[in-house]
Amino acid sequence: MAIAGALTIAACGGDDESASTEAPSTEAPSTEAPAGSEAPSTEAPSTEAPAASAWAVDTEACVDPDAANAPIEGTIKIGSAMPLSGGVAATAFAPVKDGFEAYIDWANENQILGDVEIVAQIEDDQYNKDLTPAAVEKLLDEGANLFAGIIGTPNNAAVRDLLNEECYPQLLALTGSPSWGAAEEYPWTTGLLIPYTVEARAYAALIAERFPDGANVAVFVVNNEFGQVYAEAFKEIAPEFNITVTDEQTIEATDNAPPVAQVNAIAGGAPDAILAVPLGAGCATFLSEVAAAKAANAGWEPEIFITATCSSPLILGLAGPAADGIFTANNLVDILDPEVAALPAIAEYLAYMEGLGKADIVTTAAAGWHTAEMTVKILAQAQASEAGLTRASIINAARNFDQTGTFTREGVRMKTSGVEDPYISESLQVIQYDAETQRFTDIGELITEFES
Repeated sequence: MAIAGALTIAACGGDDESASTEAPSTEAPSTEAPAGSEAPSTEAPSTEAPAASAWAVDTEACVDPDAANAPIEGTIKIGSAMPLSGGVAATAFAPVKDGFEAYIDWANENQILGDVEIVAQIEDDQYNKDLTPAAVEKLLDEGANLFAGIIGTPNNAAVRDLLNEECYPQLLALTGSPSWGAAEEYPWTTGLLIPYTVEARAYAALIAERFPDGANVAVFVVNNEFGQVYAEAFKEIAPEFNITVTDEQTIEATDNAPPVAQVNAIAGGAPDAILAVPLGAGCATFLSEVAAAKAANAGWEPEIFITATCSSPLILGLAGPAADGIFTANNLVDILDPEVAALPAIAEYLAYMEGLGKADIVTTAAAGWHTAEMTVKILAQAQASEAGLTRASIINAARNFDQTGTFTREGVRMKTSGVEDPYISESLQVIQYDAETQRFTDIGELITEFES
C-alpha cells in the first residue's frame, strides 16, 4: 500500500540535539474505558446486513459457485495454522492458540451464533511456509468452512492462491503485510494487524521528533517476507524524516541462536537508533544482545523501535531489564494496567482464562481471543444477512465491517469497506515499555490519520 501524507505525532520529550536516553515525559495512559469495555454481550451482535450497494464477492469466479453460496447450518468449522512447535515462533505465539480457542468456547457457551455451534481446529505448521499448505488442505478435507488467524506473512501467502481459487474465506491473517490489501486480486483474503508500512512510518516520525537534526538508524530484521517488507517500507520513507539507514542486518527465521555477530556489527557503527523486526522469542534474544553490546561499548545508548508483534509483556518479559525503554506500537489496551484490568470485559476475560488455568499467558493469549472475537462478529453479521451463513456472506461481512472488541483502544474501530478500505486496522498508538512494571506508557496521541 502506498502511504501518502506526513504522519504527525505529538511531541514526546527528549528532542534536544544530542541522542538523549532519558525516557520521554508523557502523561499517563488514558484511563477512559475503551470502546469494548462493557461486559461482553451474550447476544449476537446487532448488525444490519450490508446495503445493496455494498461490496459483494463475485462467486461466479469460484470453482464451485453453488458451494460458495450454500447454507452453513448446525456447525461452522474454523480452521487455522499456527506455530505450536519447532522454534522461536512457537515459544512466543503458541499462547495465541489458547486465547483463540478460549473465545470460541466462550462464544458457544453464550450461544453467540444461536444454535449454530462453532468449532475451531488449529494445525501446527511450525511457522514453516512449506508445511502450511498441507495443514490447510487437511482442514479442507475435514470440512473447514473458513480460515482465520493463520500466523505469519509467508504462511498466509503460501495458501492464499488455493483459498481464493476455491473460494474459502481466509480471514484476519495475523500479519501486517500490505499485500493483504489486494482485495481485487485476492477478494477472499483479509488481514488483521496494522500494515507494516503504517507502523514503519509511525516509528520514522517519532525518530525524527526525537532527533530533529537527523538520525543514523540501523535495521535488524528476520530474513523472510515479514522482515523484508518491513525493512523496505522503512528504508523507502527514511529520507522524508531525515533518517540515514547506516546498516542492515538479518537473521534467518529458523535460527534459534542469539544474533551476536549481527548486533556487534550494528554496535560498531554506533547508530542513534535501531529499527528491529525479530520473530517471536527472537525479540527477547535480540534485546539481550543489544544490552550486552551496550555494556561493551561505553556511551552507546541507542533507542530501540521494535515491531508490534513483539509488544506482548509475555514476550518482552523474557528479556528482563534489556527490554526497558523500547518503543513499539499497538491498537489494543494494556491489560496489565490495573485500571484497564478492572473494566468489566477485561475482568471477565481474565477470570475466564484463570478458570482455564491459563492466567500466566493472558497477554499473548489476548491476541488469539481478539482474533476469534472479530471472526465471530463477522460470522454473526453474515448470519444476520439476507443470505444467512454462507462462505460468500462471510467474506462479504468481513469486507463491510465496522466493530469494536473487548481489547480495542478508545478511538479504534475495526472496519473495512470493500476494495476502497481493505485494511481492518489502520489506527495505532506508539507505546514505551517499562521492564520493572511490565507495562506500557502511551507516547503521543492515537494515530488515526491512515483510516480510510
